[in-house]
Amino acid sequence: MSDVRLAGVISASCEALLPCLCLHCGEPIGGDAVGLCGACWSTVIPRAGAACPHCAAPCDAEVKPCLACERQAPVQQGTVAWGEYDGALRSAVLGLKTHGRDELAVPLGRRLAARIAVEDWASDIELIAPVPSHPLRRLRRGWPAAATLALVAGRELSLPVRTLLKRRGLRRQTGRSRAEREMLPRRCFGAAGSVAGRRLLIIDDVTTTGTTLSRAAEALLAAGADTVYCAAMAVTPDARRAT
Repeated sequence: MSDVRLAGVISASCEALLPCLCLHCGEPIGGDAVGLCGACWSTVIPRAGAACPHCAAPCDAEVKPCLACERQAPVQQGTVAWGEYDGALRSAVLGLKTHGRDELAVPLGRRLAARIAVEDWASDIELIAPVPSHPLRRLRRGWPAAATLALVAGRELSLPVRTLLKRRGLRRQTGRSRAEREMLPRRCFGAAGSVAGRRLLIIDDVTTTGTTLSRAAEALLAAGADTVYCAAMAVTPDARRAT
């Protein structure tokens, strides 16, 4: 036990004495930059092009659904994503998601809140619910990325954040192919609070196929929610997807 405490002291001392390095390029961070150096933050920009209003996938026009949603639209009323899960944004999200860099929640969460605020439905939202993390991840890391992003976004949008979802089972999406992700069981989430008649926003850190967000929305609607919207900090690019 003493060895563990000593290791913690050494680690904390190193962080205090050594310059903080950019999570993307590895160069020292100067000034008041957080997580990324100034040059890398300048490359963190909102995604370009039209996106499907239902699932946030690339689309021909903002008001037109993608081919997948034309065939079968998800249950949520709308979905937005701030940027593409690539480059410096991917490094920042991973820093928050897996490396305990909670300070990144503020610059990222503010960006996500600004994206949500421009939607026509933003004024309808009553409560924000983060996607709950996998139980094994919670054992390893306290606050999950979705929860920290939701707290910042809620503060920026003046909306309360509540734990309204619970996970069922031990299935993880990390490391799975797109086809495997789409097979996520429909009852993998359950409602964890009173949502009857409420208009809700689900927030996650990254969306790949949109299946997790849709399953979470299904659980809340089944519990009596009036409408559900979804938002993610980043969407994983899929060059194979037709628009």
